[in-house]
Amino acid sequence: MTKTDKRSSPHHPMAKQHNATMDRILDAAEELFSQRGIDQVMLKDVAEHVGVHSSLLRYYVRDKQDLFHAVLDQRTPLTSERRLAALNRYEQEHAGDLTIEGVLHAYLDAEPANGRLDDRGWRHFGALGARVTAARTGGEALLDAYFEPVMVRLICLLRKAQPSCRTEDILWSCHFLSGALAITLAGVRRSGAKTNNNCFNYDLPDAKNRLIAVAAAGLRDAHLSRNGARATPRRSAG
Repeated sequence: MTKTDKRSSPHHPMAKQHNATMDRILDAAEELFSQRGIDQVMLKDVAEHVGVHSSLLRYYVRDKQDLFHAVLDQRTPLTSERRLAALNRYEQEHAGDLTIEGVLHAYLDAEPANGRLDDRGWRHFGALGARVTAARTGGEALLDAYFEPVMVRLICLLRKAQPSCRTEDILWSCHFLSGALAITLAGVRRSGAKTNNNCFNYDLPDAKNRLIAVAAAGLRDAHLSRNGARATPRRSAG
């Protein structure tokens, strides 16, 4: 093995240092992108956040767009793999007895894992995901490539759990679910913050349970409404 080959080994001290520095750069960029958006962040801002000279970043990334894609690629594949595996596992373990709540729990509880529900990095990832999907930032193709199979699987299982529900309603429900999830993972807690202290303390597991309850109720309500099983609200006199 040549000197170059040894240095390229992940166990070589220089390789470990390189990987550690790259991790710090990605975490810093993820935080800044999630807070300001990609347009408002420069490479020098990331370098300053990491505590290195801006010229060092050129050794790790070509430009800001390259860094942005590296940031998205840091957690997106892992998130997608976990959700898809959880949905497939749920269907196998509950074949013929799928429920809306069960499907949504499989989807939402899959990420993040290993006790990192309150990890700041995942919150930054959630906020960044919200920014990417809300505005055309250039990362949509990468996210779609990873998450499209997951969403197709989610829609398929929801249709099996509630076969009488229209596909249109399921699609809208998944659309609202994705938006609410991004905001929740980002730690945004505006509703009730000034009037109810119980809403101010961020509790991700509780938020997920509430999100599942709302999404499931919405799907059932849409089904009942379209089938005339729900009473028409009275119009107030006057």
